[in-house]
Amino acid sequence: MFSRMRTHQPIQLFVSIGAGLNQLPLIREAKKLGFQVIGVDTNASAPGFCHCDLKIQESISNHAAIHKKLLELLVDGEILGIMTKSYGPAMQTTAYLAEKFRLPFLPFSSAGIFLNKRKMKSILRKHSLPTPPAVPVSSRDGNLTIPEQAFPIVMKPAIGHAKMNVRLIESLPEFRRHVVPLMAGDSDIILERFIPGDEIIAAGVIHEGTYHLAAMTDKITSPPPYFVDTMHAAPSRHSALAESISGMGQKIADAFGIVSSPLIMECVISETGPCIIEAVPEFGGEFIPDVLIPAHNGYHIIRESIQSMSGRGFAPPGSARQKPVVVKYITGTPGVLASFNPEGPRKVRGILFSRIFKEIGSPISEPTTNHDRIGVVAVTGRTLDEAVERAGIAAESYNIRIK
Repeated sequence: MFSRMRTHQPIQLFVSIGAGLNQLPLIREAKKLGFQVIGVDTNASAPGFCHCDLKIQESISNHAAIHKKLLELLVDGEILGIMTKSYGPAMQTTAYLAEKFRLPFLPFSSAGIFLNKRKMKSILRKHSLPTPPAVPVSSRDGNLTIPEQAFPIVMKPAIGHAKMNVRLIESLPEFRRHVVPLMAGDSDIILERFIPGDEIIAAGVIHEGTYHLAAMTDKITSPPPYFVDTMHAAPSRHSALAESISGMGQKIADAFGIVSSPLIMECVISETGPCIIEAVPEFGGEFIPDVLIPAHNGYHIIRESIQSMSGRGFAPPGSARQKPVVVKYITGTPGVLASFNPEGPRKVRGILFSRIFKEIGSPISEPTTNHDRIGVVAVTGRTLDEAVERAGIAAESYNIRIK
């Protein structure tokens, strides 16, 4: 008499490329979905490791070594998802590993293009996607120069993040003072025409090659010459452009062969319509995917992105009632952070989230990059004006002192 053998179900595994503080929302969502999580980070004390079932201590940019170590762990499990909430090299490693384990994401070759803004912009232009025109540099009498009529222009590194070394250049003397030394030093610098208009963030997710817009937010930045994000607010005053924005997201998915991935687009609303400043197949930061969007319209974009890659029942954004939400960043004047009250914002009505990024004794400078910001609050209100007002009150309630 034959006994019926039980089929053994492999353990369902999810890999988080990165285990730092910003990765926690991704790791937690994967755990809620029933995955056993493998965290990867070079820092043995990374806070995300406490929430992971297994950990790999390795640089997130060393994709070949991570692949080898993952193979060693696959004795009784199956990797169904590999994602990151980080930027740049982490996204490239995710693409490499997704390809190796035959998971839907984007081609590894496309990931390399996204890391270089020059190459990425070239693909956008090739597919007739609106993006600021490049400003050519010529040599006159042995000196680098550009036409006077090209100003103002935006200078940015071809490879970079967090608005580092991004600057508005308004005249030829400024060009010679700020740009020429960098170019002479072999820095890979992009120069683009400055496009005036309101800035927005479009956060979406690509599922089986189809783009779904999850939310649009208005973005406020610091005054020129820098472009530090100081506030994000939803709903956007440009919500009527949702169809046009969705069309651009779909074109990007098609152009880069993206199958399953979050997608962030930074756009400026020019006189002729939306113009793409930057697009990346990432969740993006600014607490938009993990705090703002769920509070704004109830859509959990991190969870649904995991569901999309793992083939476990993706749900597209719906038509839920939208609540006004504001994410406001705190900046300061040069000095040293002397004190703050971390409990202050928690007493403000409508508070969703608060965090101080700096420690007591940390140097504080004028905001020239996103890393210069001191802290953040996220607040909701009955109206957008009320949410903005409450955000201001919450920021003040930190009682930050700088000496």
